[in-house]
Amino acid sequence: MARRIGRRVTLFVGPPNSGKTHAAFERLARAESGTYLAPLRLLALEGRDRLEARGVPCSLLTGEEHVPAPGARAVSSTVEMLNTRDVVDVAVIDEAQMLFDADRGWAWTQAIVGVPAYEVIVICSAYAVEAIRRLLEVCDEPCEVQVFERKQHVQLLRTPVPLGSLRKGDAVVAFSRREVLMLRDRIAEKGMRVSVIYGALPPEVRRREAERFAEGEAPVLVATDAIGMGLNLPIRRVLFSTVVKFDGEKERDLSVSEAHQIAGRAGRYGIHEEGHAGVLREAEPDALAVLKHLLAREPKAPPGFKARVAPNWWHVQTIAERLGLHRLRQVLGVFMERLEIDSSHFEVASLEQMLELAEHIDRVAGVLPLRDRFIYAQAPVDVDAPTQLEHFLTWAAQHARNGSAGEPWFLDQVDEHSRLDRMEQALRLCSLWLWLDLRFEGVYGHLEAVTGQRDALNRGIERQLKSRKPLWATRRRR
Repeated sequence: MARRIGRRVTLFVGPPNSGKTHAAFERLARAESGTYLAPLRLLALEGRDRLEARGVPCSLLTGEEHVPAPGARAVSSTVEMLNTRDVVDVAVIDEAQMLFDADRGWAWTQAIVGVPAYEVIVICSAYAVEAIRRLLEVCDEPCEVQVFERKQHVQLLRTPVPLGSLRKGDAVVAFSRREVLMLRDRIAEKGMRVSVIYGALPPEVRRREAERFAEGEAPVLVATDAIGMGLNLPIRRVLFSTVVKFDGEKERDLSVSEAHQIAGRAGRYGIHEEGHAGVLREAEPDALAVLKHLLAREPKAPPGFKARVAPNWWHVQTIAERLGLHRLRQVLGVFMERLEIDSSHFEVASLEQMLELAEHIDRVAGVLPLRDRFIYAQAPVDVDAPTQLEHFLTWAAQHARNGSAGEPWFLDQVDEHSRLDRMEQALRLCSLWLWLDLRFEGVYGHLEAVTGQRDALNRGIERQLKSRKPLWATRRRR
């Protein structure tokens, strides 16, 4: 469909706080029909609100919810929920440098190549331009590049900042939930209110924490690098608590692009005349020198990059039929290991989690149709979280055996007064249940109970984060 309609593609290129996203939404708001493709559910929520504030009725579509708006002219969705069938006037693809992400980059490949819109606006960092241009050339589509400049520069602080010298508008950055909560407790001990943002928080709570900081209720923010992904916050100084992060396999120094993306959140135009980036005195002894070195360099694309692709149902069905295969794990193995693709431009995405889930699903729910098992294999399950995986496989097995996933018993195991980590775990189960319900009509259900529990847990987490009591220390003692 995208090839047939003759798309016009423009890249909106620039650093954080350069106005490129604002310009894209202004164009989207004028369209008769449109779609916004976001990297996170939180930004999809924010995108819907941006459009509705401009008088544009907008539906919301994420992995776990579909909220239609009466008379909707636009849809704000997460990028994985891309609709490749229905043509729209304008599509906006946000944070397109995520094309380089090993796990999720396939979704940006799919969106850039396949979104069916007469006008496509791709928002990205400068170092992603050449890779996106090459991808569009494969589609025989030229693109225009519109460059946006920051209204003010980020200045590097010359000396580290002691934790006791934080001021209103400061954002302290760490790279794990543990470090965020420990810093939050230490700052709260000094009598200062703190808002926190990290990946395990549900989007609704992250949003309210951002609002607390923006409105001055909490003068200091402690966050992971989640703040580098599109959140618009009135940050005056970004202070790194460390320049090292654990990437799932090993501890490593921050990359140049990560340092620029995070530091670039300082100095919101119209609120602060300039922004500052620096390090805490409590960081590594050479942290300031490392940050100075990173910010002096320009981010670059990975050498030899190829756009990643993942299988869709057509691939799975075709491989299964042509080769007479019945187990999903075998079909996906063929896609990964034996399918010939245009290797000069593309490579198969990292699908280890999908393969592992496929093997589990073949074992516990092998009687389900192949299409159903393929949907299960795409579910947002953390295979390294045994409790979550166990619940997921139990639901799938009951679906295969009885046609129903049964009762959501996990709702009885935690309430809004439980420990913070237990509430976060229960919320992930709520989200997973809702994701599956959206795809298996009549199999999951109990939506009122699950969404009610989700709302209660959101309130409980928010209440704990707003309190002055220690959170990490309390958990350690228990």
